[in-house]
Amino acid sequence: MKVPLTATVLVLIIWLIASPNRSCSARIVLPDDFDLFDYGAVHHNTQTDDEGLSQEAFSKGWETGATTRDSFNRANAQTEKYDPQAFLEAWEAKTNTFNVVDYGAVGNGLVDDTKAFLKAWGAMCASSTQGTLTLVVPQGKRFLLNAVAFEGPCRASKVNFQIQGSIVAPNNIGAWTNKEMWIQFSNVQGLSVNGGGRIDGNGAVWWKACGSKGCQRPTSLHFNKCHGFQLSRLAFFNSPKNHISICSCNGPRVFGLFIWAPKDSPNTDGIDISESTRVTIQSSHIATGDDCIAINSGSSYIKIRDIKCGPGHGISIGSLGQHGEYSQVEEVQVSNCTFKGTTNGVRIKTWEGGSGYARKITFEGITFEDTKNPIIIDQHYFAKPTSAMDISKSVQVSDVTYRNINGTCADEKAITLACAGGGCTNIVMDNVTIKSDLPNKRSYAYCDNAHGTSSFSVPSVPCLSH
Repeated sequence: MKVPLTATVLVLIIWLIASPNRSCSARIVLPDDFDLFDYGAVHHNTQTDDEGLSQEAFSKGWETGATTRDSFNRANAQTEKYDPQAFLEAWEAKTNTFNVVDYGAVGNGLVDDTKAFLKAWGAMCASSTQGTLTLVVPQGKRFLLNAVAFEGPCRASKVNFQIQGSIVAPNNIGAWTNKEMWIQFSNVQGLSVNGGGRIDGNGAVWWKACGSKGCQRPTSLHFNKCHGFQLSRLAFFNSPKNHISICSCNGPRVFGLFIWAPKDSPNTDGIDISESTRVTIQSSHIATGDDCIAINSGSSYIKIRDIKCGPGHGISIGSLGQHGEYSQVEEVQVSNCTFKGTTNGVRIKTWEGGSGYARKITFEGITFEDTKNPIIIDQHYFAKPTSAMDISKSVQVSDVTYRNINGTCADEKAITLACAGGGCTNIVMDNVTIKSDLPNKRSYAYCDNAHGTSSFSVPSVPCLSH
């Protein structure tokens, strides 16, 4: 007769309660890494019960000897009695981890593991187990995922998506089920995504197919309304479009990332931020074919520090005001960042005919090496006026400070302040030194309609007071 696992556990508990004076010299203990699955519980090559668990595996697991853990055995100092409640807590704690392999993922890079990932996510998200719940993508495997959405809310207050191995995208465009997003998390609170693994978007097939004409391409990793999420200790490669996008999130923290795509790969931004507030990005290396980080409309209280950027198009605010839109960005701090071989350094870019503001922005402790446009405000970004646009309007740029900045530019132009008719106001240059990499050439600054102050600046900025 086959006995369900739950019945087996109940019998064990009753036996433990009914035998309070049983000697511990013959007790069965659990190893530190005890897991029924390690003993064949999910393998169906032995006789299984109705729940799919191998009774033989269950016995093997219990018969394994090891040093008793406190979490599995609250021993009385004199009688060393078992505490059934401690056993139950420890047993339930095993469900804190959800390994995608246990839900059918293969991890050979060929079989589509999307459904298995969704099963694991569904089980974790619905679990009522206390504490942090972790979905594990194990190391040593390569998991092929199609477009997938991990949606909340989850019952647990903290969930961890731990990528130890590799996740790869389909290398056939026709196989994609969603060409806008690849991996997305939506409305998940208390989320952390980490693990030391890698995410490869197989973007080369998209870049080749789309070419200069452009086409819809997916973002590799998208967060939407995931307040307070943490993204860390991962490597991203070859996204078809931007690697990471953060939308409508409050209080996320991003650190310890490596993001790479060829310098000629189109629109492969490292991290894009929009409609989000209190965002921190730090201690990461980003090398792509577009902006290392782009801060778009609706973003405020953004802190970026200790970023190595290059190759790429630098760290940008905007573009803002496209198609006559109202855009706003404020309270941005970019500090202790290095730009090497980038097309731009720190940039603010707005469209003619737009409206709104970009204000209270500070760039501090920045180092440039062979950067083409180290400091640039461009309010004429891709200006192509239409009859519906009022090109006399512009996004108002104000209260922008550049402090303690040094390095070299790839040619002679170190600073560009190309402001719209309304002008940029309260622009501050404080202790800025940027020299040309070209032999016997002096760097210079170009400015138009910029107003503010400059002190200890090389090159001199003629439109700012000294």
